[in-house]
Amino acid sequence: MQQHLRDIYSGIDKQMYHLVSSGVTPGVSYALIDGNDVVTQYIGDRQELPQRTPLTAGLYYDLASLTKVVGTTPLFMRALNEGKLRLDDHLIDYLPNFSVPSITFRELMTHTSGLEGYIPHRDELSAPELQRALTTQLHRGADEGQQVVYRDFNLLLTGWALEKIYGAPVQELIAKMVLEPFGLTRDCTFTPEATLCVGTTYTATGGLRQGLVHDPKAAILREHSAAAGMFATLTGLVKYVQVLSDVRAQTVLPGGWAQQLQRNYNGGRSIGFDLRYGHSGEAWLYHTGYTGTFMVFNPRTQQGLVVLANRVHPYVHPEFLRLRDQIVPQYLQLAENA
Repeated sequence: MQQHLRDIYSGIDKQMYHLVSSGVTPGVSYALIDGNDVVTQYIGDRQELPQRTPLTAGLYYDLASLTKVVGTTPLFMRALNEGKLRLDDHLIDYLPNFSVPSITFRELMTHTSGLEGYIPHRDELSAPELQRALTTQLHRGADEGQQVVYRDFNLLLTGWALEKIYGAPVQELIAKMVLEPFGLTRDCTFTPEATLCVGTTYTATGGLRQGLVHDPKAAILREHSAAAGMFATLTGLVKYVQVLSDVRAQTVLPGGWAQQLQRNYNGGRSIGFDLRYGHSGEAWLYHTGYTGTFMVFNPRTQQGLVVLANRVHPYVHPEFLRLRDQIVPQYLQLAENA
């Protein structure tokens, strides 16, 4: 069966090799998933600087915003399932100091909140100062909850509400209430061993950033960041997709819960996830991470593509996003014809 998958998706394999051979990323780890059948491939190097080092299996990647769907979205869905909150509850009911009383969780989780605001010297603030600023200094833009404008602070605010509900830092909640029952604690973590991580940026003065979150807000907020901060292996993300597709058992959420996400909750987005559509018109769950990570999968058909790359090493390559946006529709076409 694995050879069959390789044959079907040979065009995707060529695209992954092109990402590396063209210098867009030092290396790519990717997986093609069809239920229990999985094909994995590791191409290129884990880093170019300070010295070129071959890529191997089992390394941890900075997931960046994939943290939002691997960790925070299941935690949010668990709170919904347990009756701890409702999708159209107002955030101010959980964070009384929040500056915009009309904002709902639906708007936050679909990035249709319209929230905006400039925080002076943001990256120089302490964690409490940054949290206070994002809670009290944001305002509604002109869109008033109609247009999708992707913002990290939508999920940061949701995470702080979940902290109020459950009484612990959001990353601790994710580790205990998502990663553990999903069987992901070995392959997904907020505290990786640096030597087992694919490095992100490199500078002559600062050296290789390895095992430390790349996102500046997450670096400040640490265990209070629900928007970024998780590291994972390719194996871990394959398991995650299989859990959401009911291939692997989990005891936290009702069966088929991820298929409930395959619809538009607001502005063309699902809860947590973006949506992509193949020729059949069926929705696929999709999300990306700034560092070069992305995944797209269909929990009903149990098919998926997971890609872990490093577009920020040794510098941000401008071609990565264009090539990524070619790979995804190509994969959807091949998957729906498989």
